[in-house]
Amino acid sequence: MSDPTLYNTEEIIRLLQLEETGADRYRGQSHFMGSPNVFGGQVLGQSLYAAVKTVDGRRPHSMHAMFLLAGNHRLPIDYEVERVRDGGSFSTRRVVAFQEGRRIFVMSASFQAVEVGLSHQKDMPTDADPERIESLLPRWRDQANAARPYQPVPVDFRAESGGDIFSSHTTEPNKQVWTRAPIALGDDPLINEALFAYVSDYGLLWTSLQPHDVRPGDRRLQIASLDHTIWFHRPFRMDDWLRFEMESPNASGGRGLCLGYVYDRQGVLVATIAQEGLIRLRSPRPAAG
Repeated sequence: MSDPTLYNTEEIIRLLQLEETGADRYRGQSHFMGSPNVFGGQVLGQSLYAAVKTVDGRRPHSMHAMFLLAGNHRLPIDYEVERVRDGGSFSTRRVVAFQEGRRIFVMSASFQAVEVGLSHQKDMPTDADPERIESLLPRWRDQANAARPYQPVPVDFRAESGGDIFSSHTTEPNKQVWTRAPIALGDDPLINEALFAYVSDYGLLWTSLQPHDVRPGDRRLQIASLDHTIWFHRPFRMDDWLRFEMESPNASGGRGLCLGYVYDRQGVLVATIAQEGLIRLRSPRPAAG
């Protein structure tokens, strides 16, 4: 059993499984992540869950999302799925998320029947053992305070280079993090895919801040996801170790672009992530005279 002071895996699995409210319509609840706004990973995971529920047998190979408005974590989110097309091998779905009648998020996903074809991949750079790396979670919990309380997470995080998934302490815009759910999740690919989408929003955007020595809690910083893409290459399980190789090739115009290559324990590339987000530094307000 996982430590409830560190993990909320069961809660997040329940959160990702939506209530059907009508034909191709679903409702999801929200949860508190330390901010008044809904965590972007929650909407990614829930929207994928909704889309998959309208597809028979085919697995997602890509999803492309845009965040339009900040969601309120005190309110449920309604998801409407449009069945754009069902072809011989591929299906396309569009999902719109609403709160109080306002669109807060849109996502398009493509699904494919299982197919064997040409195969190659980008190699995993190193072959580290995640079991020999210290978990970041006890440190996060011990460093929490009244202003920034610790929020349990659904998976373990282990930073290969001794850093932190949310750190900005290095000069190079890259980092390597291992992650794994602490409990068995079963064989349902949808649970694993939806949880992966949820977790894919953890810390990726912070990679674009590393060359600039901007840290969490910096009062000048306005940070938010703008768009998020996942390509699913090969099957995986979230209750086995996955390595996120993250990098930021560009930051400009108040935006940061980040990429993530995700490998399983055997070095198989299972997914690729791309995210662009707002990383705006606001000028400090002058002191009152």
